[in-house]
Amino acid sequence: MNTKAELWRMPQWMERYRDLIVSTGGNSIEAMVNGQADPFINLPLSTLQACVKSQVALLEQLSAKGHLVREEMV
Repeated sequence: MNTKAELWRMPQWMERYRDLIVSTGGNSIEAMVNGQADPFINLPLSTLQACVKSQVALLEQLSAKGHLVREEMV
């Protein structure tokens, strides 16, 4: 379980892609990445969290492989 000290925050370089991350259900991206909804209790929220986490992971992988221009490089 995440503690306040471990909460994920969108890095500055990723902000330019914020509008491209979808399926948040109206929640913030940070809330979705940090969320731990139990699929047996709230399957829709758990599914949306998984969708957002996978989009963030894709951006991180693309950036790590040099396929994205990071804001600090522009």
